[in-house]
Amino acid sequence: MSSMKKHLDTALSVTETYQRYRTAHSAVREAMCLRAMFPAYFLDIRKGDLFAGRTPAWERRMAVGCGRPENEGFAYFCHEDIVRSAIESEGFEPAYRRRLECMLDYWRDETTKAKFAAALPEEYTKNEALGVGNCTIRLSGTLPDYGKLVTLGIPGLVKQVRAHKKAASQRGGNAQFYEGLLMALELLEDVCGHYCAEARRLAAETTDSGFREELTEMAQVLDAIVAAPPGTLREAIQLFWLYVEVSGIPNYGRMDTFFGDFLAADLESGILTESSALRLLQALWRLICQRSIPFNSRIVVGGRGRSNVENADRFALLAMEATRTVVETEPQLTLRFHSGMNPALMQTALDVVGEGRPYPILYNDDVNVEAVMNAFGVCRELAEQYYPFGCGEYTLDHTSLGSPNSVIEPLKAVEAVLFNGRDATGARPLGIATGDSDAFTSFDQVFDAYKKQVDSFLDLLTWHHAIEYEFEARECSFLYASLLYDDCVARGKSIVDGGCRVRGATHESFGLVNAADSLTAIKTLVFDRKLLTLERMKAALAADFEGYEAERRLMLDAPKFGNDDAEADGMMQRVSDHACTYLMSIAGKYGLDYNLMVNINNHGNVDKGRATNASADGRRAGEPLANGNTPTAGRDRNGITALLNSLAKINPTVHAGYVHNLKFGKTMFAKDRTKFTMILNTYFAKGGTQAMITVVDRGELEKAMQRPEEYQNLIVRVGGFSARFVELPADVQRDIMNRTLY
Repeated sequence: MSSMKKHLDTALSVTETYQRYRTAHSAVREAMCLRAMFPAYFLDIRKGDLFAGRTPAWERRMAVGCGRPENEGFAYFCHEDIVRSAIESEGFEPAYRRRLECMLDYWRDETTKAKFAAALPEEYTKNEALGVGNCTIRLSGTLPDYGKLVTLGIPGLVKQVRAHKKAASQRGGNAQFYEGLLMALELLEDVCGHYCAEARRLAAETTDSGFREELTEMAQVLDAIVAAPPGTLREAIQLFWLYVEVSGIPNYGRMDTFFGDFLAADLESGILTESSALRLLQALWRLICQRSIPFNSRIVVGGRGRSNVENADRFALLAMEATRTVVETEPQLTLRFHSGMNPALMQTALDVVGEGRPYPILYNDDVNVEAVMNAFGVCRELAEQYYPFGCGEYTLDHTSLGSPNSVIEPLKAVEAVLFNGRDATGARPLGIATGDSDAFTSFDQVFDAYKKQVDSFLDLLTWHHAIEYEFEARECSFLYASLLYDDCVARGKSIVDGGCRVRGATHESFGLVNAADSLTAIKTLVFDRKLLTLERMKAALAADFEGYEAERRLMLDAPKFGNDDAEADGMMQRVSDHACTYLMSIAGKYGLDYNLMVNINNHGNVDKGRATNASADGRRAGEPLANGNTPTAGRDRNGITALLNSLAKINPTVHAGYVHNLKFGKTMFAKDRTKFTMILNTYFAKGGTQAMITVVDRGELEKAMQRPEEYQNLIVRVGGFSARFVELPADVQRDIMNRTLY
């Protein structure tokens, strides 16, 4: 049987199971569908694997499935393209093709996304079609308590759930949620058994003594974690990894806090040496990378709020060595640092970055903990558990849920203001009507209109989050996430149905810097210096500056964020604070504990830029937007100190993550390391929240575009993720190349 035929057989089995349990309690329906998915969807053990557990990489995805918050799909999903491609290329028998076609017909209206789209109120859909903001449906940012998993193990979790199920039954409550959790744990046991049997079979078949030894130990580990909580680092990693794979959760937690004690105990007892422990982490890193989830894949080490600091630091240093020696784009190792921390952590982090790795990403706890307390409205204890997931959004480790399901494009709000709710061409509606801008006599009128555009869409996007949570609660229980989230088991509710302690929303922004620079240009050129009229500026934008070269030069020369310019930086602060504080003010209106914006662009700045008309900052139509919270490529002209001063001015207490991409030459690290460290320390002391650093030689990127075969291991920071430079689209490569190199 071909691997694709096996894959599609599983998809048919999941579909039939869903149909059979369609009206059952959501937890039971999900558990039964998960059983149809696993272990069938799992891939075989490969030579070199130290841990069992592989599923199809993200870009290949599972054809049909459920319960996996943010990996192959959302809740109940069907990827028609996978099935359609197989129907057309695999040469299946007519009867089998008909079964597949019937499956596709069934899921077309039955996937969670399709049902949600059909259920949206008309008032929402008619406004969402405009261009300043838009939404998707997903559940991202789930982060279970992996520490609880490896401490209690499967037996301890079963005991805990059974106790709560018994209590719920005794008080006449609905015990089916607990039944679903127990079925999920039983499935995890079966997955361990499946791989244990496979490891023993392969060990009996192989003639490679080294591989046989690894397979035998793997089987012993899999047996052990079913019977008792993990007792060694290898057992803890194996349980963690199978949980990650069966759940579909793509972020890996504060790994030093839940693996540090295992590492220390194994080293002290002689079970592991430093080199054998490193080998385990290298194997885990390679499995994470083959999973291929580039926009997530976070491992966080360091930071405040750790109870086992010495052991955790030991693990953190080993994790950095694994990142240095496994030259891959994942995992996204992240270091949270603070004053009083073991200085070896930062020293080692900079050593690794200096070798050309884009990791660890650096986050400043001396600023971020206080900021999270204010933004999320939580106590210090919870704020110390903040976790940058995905492209840089914050969540609270196993406590909060705030899926970033919406996008606000402030630059298009500026366009909508200038053209009274339409785009620059007049061809389509873009936002709400705010009046003829030619009649505005002051910049305050412009900014008031801009706020109305942004506010109207932020209300709409927040409403979408509230509707989505209600809908999700009926559809799916997300059993594996709920099992390890604070309060879900105690309350008998899933993470989307009132079980999660802190439930909120986050909204991604694209083009925030461009919006601020455009508003600065309007204020400076039209109202302060009176070098242009709004009518003339609008004509230049509508023409994409064709025939308006002098006007474009004025706009390009207007003050820009990133140069320590009081006016430009002040506008950026004003634009950022407005959107962030407005979102915070309407959280309660929509039943949310928090409602926050993030500015964490991945390559979305390029994608969104392609679909954005010319703007008053001098940017031509189709050109990339600024990446994250950093200036538009090449617009920071006053040096690294000026750039970092600008970045540090943005108020961090009202958002859920702004990212800063910085590009440095290798000379800075090799010859001027002391100077670089002083600059970086000053930036963080002034309030800098984080830094994502790429280190490359001057001209190296240009050479990589010309001779890609010679630069296969050149890894760069794109935005909220990293990639091999030669594998990126050409326009994304050019955007990275155009960023200022310090």
